[in-house]
Amino acid sequence: MKHGKYAKLLLEIVVIAASVLALAMLLCVVVFVSFQNGEQSTSVTMRVAGRIASTVYEEPTREKVEAVSLMLRYGAHLALFFVVGLVTAFVSMVICRKYFRIVGILAAGGVCYLLAYYTEYYKQFVEGRHFQMTDVALNWYGSLAGIVCMVVSYFLNRLLVKLSS
Repeated sequence: MKHGKYAKLLLEIVVIAASVLALAMLLCVVVFVSFQNGEQSTSVTMRVAGRIASTVYEEPTREKVEAVSLMLRYGAHLALFFVVGLVTAFVSMVICRKYFRIVGILAAGGVCYLLAYYTEYYKQFVEGRHFQMTDVALNWYGSLAGIVCMVVSYFLNRLLVKLSS
């Protein structure tokens, strides 16, 4: 009987440690991408936007490539921070159990907002980059969507488990 308790406890510790490690690695990626210098960031985005524009349009103009670049940039903010919100909410739900889950979700929201704001704030100290409040909003909306997705999936899972028993 004790062996089962220890195995369950060990599994919980492994899941929590793996979740926190995955979140830490994700945050390192966010910081790395955020602190790339402006010339590198623009060069990569414009190259990708040029390829996409050339497949969408027969003869893409500079304006069309820049429009695709803007959509790529906005999409990247939303997608990256969606994953940040999803993983942060998951980690908070793994660590905070029972009635404390709401506290964990609120904490995840706070962490995501701080990350959304300060990754943009510190860009003004990176050569060729600057602070944009629209990027903060995109980061926050992406995080919020990830958090909402995790919470909804949690409740759907609980509902399905309840219906299946």
